[in-house]
Amino acid sequence: MQSDARQKQFDAFWKKIALKIHRHQVIRNNRFCIWFSRGEVNPAQVIHFLEQFAVFSKHFVPIQAKRVARATNLESEKLARHILVNECGVRLGSDKTPENQIFRTEWAHIEWLRETCAPLKLDPERLGNWRTATPPTRRFLIELEKAYGSLDWRLATGASYGIETWAAWGIGKGDETESTNFWKQLIIGLRGFNEHQRLPYGLEPIPLGFFQHHFELETGHGENVYGELLDTFSHPTFDQERFIEGGRRALDALYIFWEGLNSARQVLA
Repeated sequence: MQSDARQKQFDAFWKKIALKIHRHQVIRNNRFCIWFSRGEVNPAQVIHFLEQFAVFSKHFVPIQAKRVARATNLESEKLARHILVNECGVRLGSDKTPENQIFRTEWAHIEWLRETCAPLKLDPERLGNWRTATPPTRRFLIELEKAYGSLDWRLATGASYGIETWAAWGIGKGDETESTNFWKQLIIGLRGFNEHQRLPYGLEPIPLGFFQHHFELETGHGENVYGELLDTFSHPTFDQERFIEGGRRALDALYIFWEGLNSARQVLA
């Protein structure tokens, strides 16, 4: 920012983001995750959730690859590639990047999810398979690709911001606010499932490592988003409305996914 006037413009833009992105219902009122965190989920509901989440995980890979291909600068391309290769099985180092790290098939996120599901004896071929996806899950992925993988960098950057904000929401902001983070809600719900539906019957609990890893990965990430947004705002061809549209479209897509799960869990109750 070069001037007080420019800073005031950014502050006004930030207020728009707070209203139109930060208050999106998938961030503030994710009905499935709120319910899930009560720990009252039954085996059929857990299985359905894990199957759909596995489709999300596996089919995010080609969407992320498109983000790499359509990056508009070298730094964005590098960061997008980091996410992609980590999803595919390159571990993160102490600096939370995959630079100079090694690859293992079992470290791919879809493989980790399959291992997470092993105590439930689920068919690994179904986990991540497009045919396993429900109509809401398919629609979510199609709509997410349109925004996050858009050729319009302003739209795609807004979509990326929306996803990052959703994933890191509430972390490090105190216990009450942190309890609204979807990763935290899933961890609490699965822990409750283990305590009520697995351990009392001598059944192997579902490991929580995949979900805990992602929660911990987001810790501290939210603080970086503001600085990244300042840089984006300074670009000469930046368009506020296109950015906000991208963020909302990505969050709308995510809401389709979670609302699909919320409808299904009521049928499976």
